[in-house]
Amino acid sequence: MMRFHRRCGDRVTLLHDNKTAVRNFVEFNHGLILSAEPLQDDIIFEVTIDRKVNVWNGSLEIGVTTLDPEYIELPATVTKLRNTAWVLSGSSVLKDGTTLINSYGPELDTLREGDCLGVMRTSKAELLFFINGRCLGVAATDLPATVFAVIDLYGQCVQVTIKYNTSTIMTSLDQTETSPNNDVASSVMDSELLDGRDAEPCEDYVQADEVGACALVEIDRLYFHPRCGALPLDDFNNAVVMTHRPLKDNELFEIRIDSLVLKWSGSLEMGVTTHDPATLSFPPTMTNLDSGTIMMSGCKVFVNGHGTSLEYGNFNLDDLSEGDTVGVMRKKNGNLHYFINGFDQGVAAEQVDRKIWGVVDIYGITVSIVGPCDDINIAPLHHTIIDIPEVPARHSAALSSLTPNIDEDSLLFHTVRDSYAVITNDGKTANRPKTDELFQVRIELTENLGAYRW
Repeated sequence: MMRFHRRCGDRVTLLHDNKTAVRNFVEFNHGLILSAEPLQDDIIFEVTIDRKVNVWNGSLEIGVTTLDPEYIELPATVTKLRNTAWVLSGSSVLKDGTTLINSYGPELDTLREGDCLGVMRTSKAELLFFINGRCLGVAATDLPATVFAVIDLYGQCVQVTIKYNTSTIMTSLDQTETSPNNDVASSVMDSELLDGRDAEPCEDYVQADEVGACALVEIDRLYFHPRCGALPLDDFNNAVVMTHRPLKDNELFEIRIDSLVLKWSGSLEMGVTTHDPATLSFPPTMTNLDSGTIMMSGCKVFVNGHGTSLEYGNFNLDDLSEGDTVGVMRKKNGNLHYFINGFDQGVAAEQVDRKIWGVVDIYGITVSIVGPCDDINIAPLHHTIIDIPEVPARHSAALSSLTPNIDEDSLLFHTVRDSYAVITNDGKTANRPKTDELFQVRIELTENLGAYRW
């Protein structure tokens, strides 16, 4: 069974028994992955593109190298490999960074989620590349006997999975198309190859089991959306932050309280909403919204601004301390659960809409949080999720269907901003540069993402 080698780029995570590779797309490079074993002659090593994002330029690159992944010093990109590597990058074939063939095949940047890309060393020592199962022709000859497949999860391509039917043995080159240097034939072939998309991309994440949320392994990681509340300098409210995409079933959205002050009363509020953060006019507090919103405040659950459960769970959010964690999850059956320090508080609402965003109101004494859950790297790290039997919510909560489907792949702040805000760090940081004031606001989109109000 083909697998990726355990040694990979700094920003790559291997999943599914090393058959799926995911790159953290905070950066566009450091996404190299290699085959665990040398390629066998006449057998395709093929991957399916599971996910692309619109944050960067460039995309997947594939090739072979004579370097053993156990000992190789992995560069930032595959085109920096030397001694010796053959790589299909864009539409060109490179050897050790030098172009061998221009316009070899379709532009790899045009491949979409579900497309397949493969590489093979033949028994004649020839190098072949494949798109959606069709050979592009001979890319190089006289290859060494031992080569490893190498893939660069570069730019827009952030996740691939080894195709399970890669054991097909090529006994001839009958599938080889016309010469890759024939531009007319190549353009016809490009459209035919890209019309042959039939593969399904891998699931974006590993589903949690029925016992608890810690079984969840996030791939499409949650981040805070760049649009957020007005964030005043000297107030206790106007600090609503939301997830950058809707939550998935059985996906835990969890944050940690990082800093509290004694200046105000009340504390963190958390919940879900059907309102898209890309279009929402943020209210001073989320409990002011009269549609599509469920929030936990103190020990109460509010649906569209009305209290439906006045003594929910075993904890009061106003009594939590620095380091405590709060999470929310819509289970597959449509019930909404809250988790405090890893303990399931039971059903907070039923019949919750499928398309919901996580939302946090950094309210009152809470001035800094860290999250989502997978970004929490400071103790307490992880808690054992303890489920309690589900009981019907005191009142059934049916959220209304709202908002258009607007996908926010980019994690950069928009250049249009309020006059008091300054955008720095290549669009990743927004702050108010008035350090003489009591309160300063800073939201930084990094690997350890946090939202602050102080």
